[in-house]
Amino acid sequence: MAEQAWPLQDHTVLLDDQAAAATKYFNEKKYAEAEALALKILDLAPNQRMALRVLYEVRKAQNQVPAALALARRLAALPGGAPQRAAAHAQLAHYLVGLGRHAEALPAAAAALKATPRDATAQHVMGVVLTETGDFLAGERHYRQALARLGREDGLVLANLAWNLKQQGRLAEAKTLYDQALALRGDNPRGIGGAAQVAFARGERARAEALLDDALRRWPEDRPLRLLRALADLAQDRAQAVLDRLSPVERLIAPEFLARGQAQDRLGQLREAVTSFATARRIQRERAGLTYQPAPLTARAAAYQSYFTADRVQPLPRAAAGPFTPVFLLGFARAGTGLLEQLLAQVPGFAVGDAAGSFEGLADAVPRLAASEHPYPEALDDLLVGDNQQLPEQLRQMYEEQRARLGLLRPYIRFITDRAVGNAWHLGLINLLYPEAPIIHVLRHPYDLMLANIAQDRKLEGNAHAGLPALAHYYGLHAEMIRHYRGQLTLRYLPVRYEDLVADPAAVLAEILAFIGGTAPVPAAEILRANAGPLPEPQPAHFIFREPVHTRAAGRYRAYLAAMPQLFAEVQAELAPWIERLGYTVEEARA
Repeated sequence: MAEQAWPLQDHTVLLDDQAAAATKYFNEKKYAEAEALALKILDLAPNQRMALRVLYEVRKAQNQVPAALALARRLAALPGGAPQRAAAHAQLAHYLVGLGRHAEALPAAAAALKATPRDATAQHVMGVVLTETGDFLAGERHYRQALARLGREDGLVLANLAWNLKQQGRLAEAKTLYDQALALRGDNPRGIGGAAQVAFARGERARAEALLDDALRRWPEDRPLRLLRALADLAQDRAQAVLDRLSPVERLIAPEFLARGQAQDRLGQLREAVTSFATARRIQRERAGLTYQPAPLTARAAAYQSYFTADRVQPLPRAAAGPFTPVFLLGFARAGTGLLEQLLAQVPGFAVGDAAGSFEGLADAVPRLAASEHPYPEALDDLLVGDNQQLPEQLRQMYEEQRARLGLLRPYIRFITDRAVGNAWHLGLINLLYPEAPIIHVLRHPYDLMLANIAQDRKLEGNAHAGLPALAHYYGLHAEMIRHYRGQLTLRYLPVRYEDLVADPAAVLAEILAFIGGTAPVPAAEILRANAGPLPEPQPAHFIFREPVHTRAAGRYRAYLAAMPQLFAEVQAELAPWIERLGYTVEEARA
């Protein structure tokens, strides 16, 4: 039936009694009867809200994700009053959150919040979505608004706020909130898992394991808790314990297969590790719809490369030096910027900025602040006009305010690291705001990067983690953007190799400090190799699994190629030019 022929919403209520019967069938778990009746109603009125809801719940119970998602979107698109629209959008947001598709949930969560801004649940869902998409400060604000709307303490909201603070590295506050949340609601496995992660991050590893072991006695079938316990074993090099815990393989989900693969890698079971990694990605593609979406990335690369040319950028105004100097740590995911940041944190005068307050938000703000009719980056042309010449100073102040909110602008701090992955896109804007800032580019053999990323449960732009071909294409985009910027802009750029960093961290750090111009002494080689200096506050997530510097991951691809010579066959053509340009060799990679 064409949409224009659907009955008016007022007329669909004539089928409410039958829809209520379908709802009753569903509540009694008579799914076949509920489905049949709902389909009969929808054949007459495809926009009958109650029947759509019943069919959605049936498809959800049947784990038919595409069908359930389509029905949830149809419900959200129906006209109605604010409560109905809010409920439908909240339902869609909840379902997407449950699938781990938080970025897709953002529009639905925002629509639910706009329809009912005083609703604590809508505020809470927005907090969840923003937190899981990396906007931690905004997520924190919505969690606190949810608590204010409730007018009381709530165990679930407090636990989610604690998780948000943990992601910000504010571990002491997170621990206090988890204690409060679990005192109010001790039957929250996710909250206990979060509390265990905070304890682990604070160095209280025995307490973390005790929390998880006690929770698993209460909920022995809880998969996230079991995965956390396995990851705790993996972090302490108990690889066989991980395999024992995550079996039989017939029952595993994608993150569990990835953890098994990492354990098998540690044990030298390389073929088995590759099978585990490939199985995890296949499950994600089949069950969660994980597919690489390169079109927005390639369009963005083309737009930025077209705009950021020497002739166009040179006349633009630049900001003056400020109270501190950012040190931008550039590198593809898993290249070693986290390790370098951990080592720099042990040098006096350095603070750890991690990826907080990235340039992505600053780029989005340019058209609005410049009152430009053009999108970014073309809106930067308006910096040449009138008061907009002061805009680089304003943007720089916005960036520094983000650091100030984290407590990083302390009197003795001269340098603050910034390792946001998106910096590769924004070297042009970085050059306008911080032309004096050093950019340290951590390079690593592309084949090792493929292995490191395919083994991790970490999301990348455009779902580039979907498989090796996606990773290789995304790597090429990332590398080409940096090559373009280096050819068009004057950058304070220093490349360092991951392989050199792990072989002799003191020598590489001395080179970096000399390049930056700092006067702080390089810590002793044995101190750097131990990588066990005082933890920073706030503490970035990657410090949780900090370990002594080791060389076992440098050139790891060689062992994999020896066992499986065709492992990189499908990405060899994509990566070969970059292997050569970076000073590695294709012959070495094939050896």
